[in-house]
Amino acid sequence: MGRKLQRPKIYTLKSDKPLRYVLYARKSSEGEDAQSQSLPDQIKYCREYASREGLLIVGRPIEESASAWTSNNRPKFNQILADIANGEYDGILSWHPDRLSRNMLESGMLMDMLDSGTIKDLKFPTVQFTNNAAGKLLLNILFAMSKNYTDSQSENVSRGVTSNFEQGKSSAYKWGYKRDEISGYYIPDENNFDLIKQGWHLRLGGSTQQEVVDFWKDKGVCRITKITRRNKHIRKIVVSKQIASNIFADPFYYGLLIQNNQEVDLRRITNFEPMISEETYNAVQAIGRAKARVPIYSKKKTFYPFRGIVLCGVCNGPIPMRVGKNRSANGTYSLTYRCDNKGCNRKPKSVRAKYILNHLYDTLDSLRLTDKEYTRYSNIIDKYTDERIVEIRTKKRSLEGKRNHIQSEIEKKSRALSELTSDIPKSVRSTLINDLEHLESARIDVQEGIDKLAKKIADPTQIKLSKEEFLNLVNSVGDKMRAGTSVEKDILARKLLLNITLDSEKTPSYLRREPFATMLKSRKINSGASEKT
Repeated sequence: MGRKLQRPKIYTLKSDKPLRYVLYARKSSEGEDAQSQSLPDQIKYCREYASREGLLIVGRPIEESASAWTSNNRPKFNQILADIANGEYDGILSWHPDRLSRNMLESGMLMDMLDSGTIKDLKFPTVQFTNNAAGKLLLNILFAMSKNYTDSQSENVSRGVTSNFEQGKSSAYKWGYKRDEISGYYIPDENNFDLIKQGWHLRLGGSTQQEVVDFWKDKGVCRITKITRRNKHIRKIVVSKQIASNIFADPFYYGLLIQNNQEVDLRRITNFEPMISEETYNAVQAIGRAKARVPIYSKKKTFYPFRGIVLCGVCNGPIPMRVGKNRSANGTYSLTYRCDNKGCNRKPKSVRAKYILNHLYDTLDSLRLTDKEYTRYSNIIDKYTDERIVEIRTKKRSLEGKRNHIQSEIEKKSRALSELTSDIPKSVRSTLINDLEHLESARIDVQEGIDKLAKKIADPTQIKLSKEEFLNLVNSVGDKMRAGTSVEKDILARKLLLNITLDSEKTPSYLRREPFATMLKSRKINSGASEKT
């Protein structure tokens, strides 16, 4: 006959000596604990309960600010279970069972440790628990109710967020805007709206992100946070380069709100006031792409012109057309641009470079400008110069700060070098001398930059081309483009254009750089090229 199956032993509490309890308090910053007692209050009620019941609390209360919705998310709680297994405590004292667990895995672990006698008892001021079959059944029900409450709350919050988003509402903070207290819609922030808008136009005019950030900081652009459940203190947040990068990439500023890969056009469903036009947004994105994709002119590899600035006008996809070589039926190779955006129905996918180059030659040949156009250019540049002077002054102050920092480092290391004693290893002295040489070289470079900017501030005419320089450049640009190497063609195109878009008929259109975009906006180009200014 086989062996008799033994029933598992269920631990029953024997009160021959006082049990040692660890006091555990938990408060999550997430929605699950919005109505729960604060950590100090939980500790206070537990201590009062322990005093009434004569419970022995060992050590300091263990406080944890973490969610119990997911398992293995609370290192202090995990350590308590390990300490109980090692015999440091006999039981846990907590305000309510949902402080211990809101997920099935850790609820099961607690029940298993109770069954095996590893945990000898649990105590709660809000729930009467007895370590027997009825008490464990009640505890299981309470754990299940805690999990169900959390799951339901998550579903309700998700449903509410989706509904608000469809109405054009979101909790996301947008620089230059605030949410109307009554309607919940985005409205201009009277403190920052115009300054953030000015930053967009500085970026469009060629300023770097860092220069725009410096401008915003100089103008005092900041955000004051409110006290919420998650944010316990008022904080002042200033614009950083990362924040600026996020602003300039966000289509919200012309009216397109994006959240969780969904989009809603605020211009159609609310009285939203866009900060910029969609054209301005696209132009700034083109500037970003052009700067991110400036090619390295190498003699070792084949150079492909206009890489990263040729866009597909059929699908208007975000990825520039890929440039490469295609082999024809007769064995010859030709330069082509191919659209690889998903879902693009361009046929054929590739367009030969000759369609861009020939059209570009003709368009540039038509730019036969006169003194009248130079006068217009001069007036535009004069206005543009005023903005540039502000940028240059900001950049100069930034460089002066950098120089002062370098000078401070030079003085520190010079003092350290002078204080070295004869018993210090030579390698230390050598390292300091080397550092000083590098710092001095950097200081000279920065000072040269400051001097150049100071000259431009003193004589703003340095920013503007003379009449002769202007007319020679513009009136010969077609010939220079036609006669240039692939590298020269690329450099010249990038100086004049932000991007080139190819439509379904293989006809290019151009987004020009400033100030030529404004100067040529009212001038008809006889070549028939469409202009995107």
